[in-house]
Amino acid sequence: MATRMLSRGQGAAPTGAQPSKRVDDQQVIALVDANYRHSVRHHHSFYSRLSTWYNAYRSVQKRPVQFRNNISIPFIFAMVQSDVARKVQTSLGAWPIVSFGGYAPEDSARAKKNEILISAQMKDCESIEKGIDFFLTADLYGVGIARYGWKNLTRRNRIRRREAIAPGIEVPVVHTYDAEIFNGPNWESLDPLDVKTQPGKKRISDMSWIIHEYWLDLDDMLDDARGQDPYFEPSKVRMLTQFPLDSGASSYLDFRSSTYRSEYDYMARRTEKFAKPIHIKERLGLVPDEFAPDGIRARCIAIANDRVVLKNREIPFWDQQKPFLSYSPMPDPQTFYSPGKVEIAEKLSEAANRLANQKLDVLDHIVDPQYVMSSSAGINKDNLFSRAGRVILVDGAADDSNIRPLAPDTRGFQATYAEISTLWQYMQLGGGINDIIMGLQPGERETARGFLGRQENTLTRLSMEAKLAEEQFIEPLANACRKMDQWWLTLPYEQKILGSLSTINPITGLPYPSESTTIDYDDLAPDYRARAIGASQMMGRNVRQQNFMGLLQMMSSNPALLQLVNWANFARQAFELFDFKNVEELLVTQVPMVNQVAAESGQSPQAVAGAVSQPLDQLNPQILGQLMGQQAPQGLTNLVGT
Repeated sequence: MATRMLSRGQGAAPTGAQPSKRVDDQQVIALVDANYRHSVRHHHSFYSRLSTWYNAYRSVQKRPVQFRNNISIPFIFAMVQSDVARKVQTSLGAWPIVSFGGYAPEDSARAKKNEILISAQMKDCESIEKGIDFFLTADLYGVGIARYGWKNLTRRNRIRRREAIAPGIEVPVVHTYDAEIFNGPNWESLDPLDVKTQPGKKRISDMSWIIHEYWLDLDDMLDDARGQDPYFEPSKVRMLTQFPLDSGASSYLDFRSSTYRSEYDYMARRTEKFAKPIHIKERLGLVPDEFAPDGIRARCIAIANDRVVLKNREIPFWDQQKPFLSYSPMPDPQTFYSPGKVEIAEKLSEAANRLANQKLDVLDHIVDPQYVMSSSAGINKDNLFSRAGRVILVDGAADDSNIRPLAPDTRGFQATYAEISTLWQYMQLGGGINDIIMGLQPGERETARGFLGRQENTLTRLSMEAKLAEEQFIEPLANACRKMDQWWLTLPYEQKILGSLSTINPITGLPYPSESTTIDYDDLAPDYRARAIGASQMMGRNVRQQNFMGLLQMMSSNPALLQLVNWANFARQAFELFDFKNVEELLVTQVPMVNQVAAESGQSPQAVAGAVSQPLDQLNPQILGQLMGQQAPQGLTNLVGT
């Protein structure tokens, strides 16, 4: 089901010029259809190449096979998967996903609440799994497009529970209630073919309109129409039973399937028994003034099956922004659809596959050669199988005049190895993904300094792509989640914090109060901005460990700096950097008493521990008093002194 956005804020005063007359639904359908067809015609060349790039990634060949062998070296697959894994791990794999900072030191506590809330909500909406699809789409097609919104999924449910009606007597009681399945920010990664953008615009924020087409099931739409906050107008949803999907739309989707891509949602729905697919075209953005009946031009218009206007009202977001985000790892200064890594490496991969297949064909000819034999030699060709000690009888002389193998010319055979390696280097040069990122072994003659230099150059480019991902996608998504929390989150909201953050404040290092942590309006009102932290972690772990050891040596030589550092957090990050497991078990929530006594008495903890194990009459009175939390009795002091 598509992302649901609650349409709140009704009753706002209309703005803009009032139209002289109200437009009917047919004119609204004509507006959406005109924008849709204009975008399809303008971007047809891009749409027609999507299946080619997808097949190159999957190593699927649509052309007739020209060689005996038919293999594909997974150069593109390895490049894309390595790039996606690194970006997802650095941008979405850390905790928290984003950080919030206040303008003053006293704002840190509320900023920390926002940080945990937004990161938890992004985890709840499966950002890791969706992030893989998002970054994979960006590498395949050059641009990744995501749509965010507020998802409120509530379904009727019935449970049976045994309840006591008298002492020792229990009976089953049926309870019917509305179960809240999900209620919070959500986002989805979209197929570029499902998004029709306004031609001539490079950024979504500059576009006057954008159209998102998707499929819903009629039963799901009817279920939503009976809810408290329906996404579409309930009366228009019920009209869909009279306007099924026509044959024109079905034939267009068949053409789209065979032309643009291999698999998509409609084909699965079409073959599913009892399915009732509904084709939705949702246009968000500005409309001409005559199409704004209430004077608000920023509108959300949804058309079903090209025949029913499901909704025509203002955009539900208070800032009137289109709820779409895009990311291009290698942006183009002229167009929205930038080149992807597959587009750069596609032709190089085809050439490498052709050489590899030719090389294998030559090897087949060498191992299993062709033969030329005389038809008058009396040789049975079915017996031409080589084995030790086999005898083949021929009529006439047993020389090349009767039978001989056809040996291929292998003078250019050895050159294919170097050419394939050269093509692979060209693909690395274009995509920015090389053997260092993939974890392959360096060359035998490569020095450690040369390897580190290549690693730094490679990570510089990938850090730029990761920083673009955070600026164009991660941080705007986190800010959008926070805005939607301000608008639609039911307050006060209690945070269910698990792990060490539920007991220890990472800023102060002190335990939290016993009461539960709640989010109220005062926590969401300040204008915080999210800051992603993944791009700063693009360096290799070995390099970061070396930098950490250098920092530790520098700090140990400055006593004033040692007193300013939160050593609990410093130790936690150090253990995580060096891959220690169960870090919280290595840290204590408060300094042990034996360490405090050792620090006050100028002794080592081992000496204090050894003193404690001594008999009571041999224990130092000062140490005994400190361990007991009070001064030792005078009589005991005199006894020990004597």
